[in-house]
Amino acid sequence: MSDEGAFPTKINPKYIPYTKDKDAVIACAVPIELDLAHVFKGHKVIVTGVPGAFTPTCTEQHIPDYLKNIQEFKDRGVHKVIVLSANDPFVMAAWGKALGYRDEENFFIFASDPNAAISKQLGENYVADLTSAGFGLRLQRYAAIVNNGDIKFLENEDSLGFTEISSAKNLLERLEMP
Repeated sequence: MSDEGAFPTKINPKYIPYTKDKDAVIACAVPIELDLAHVFKGHKVIVTGVPGAFTPTCTEQHIPDYLKNIQEFKDRGVHKVIVLSANDPFVMAAWGKALGYRDEENFFIFASDPNAAISKQLGENYVADLTSAGFGLRLQRYAAIVNNGDIKFLENEDSLGFTEISSAKNLLERLEMP
């Protein structure tokens, strides 16, 4: 799927914004809803789906590459980068901090897509049923560029592996300078 329709906004993921007073990986705060319609309105946003927080590929390759390119995303007019996973918001918040992301601006939002409900709305290719392996429903690795709520780019990896499709480099090449 590419260049088709609006990104789903009927389900709002939950996340825990980073704050200095809850800086430790094991420090918890109360999850809040991320109003996707509000975040998307008038903005360019990157959404990337990952199979799981603390999993090898997501932790060692996929998301660190995004974090290394924060300034380049900002230079291309990106308002937020939303990392979605079926993990709960507490795990997602801890994972973001474990990856070294500590910024009260919350340019990166590590959010929960419970039971892959948001990703299911994108299509069956954006959900991975890993129930037989004991992991339940997970997200297929994917990346989207959303401009003012409209999907300008959306593709998923063919497997749970990692290729150029969902890489920061691929998204940066697809983003126009403001």
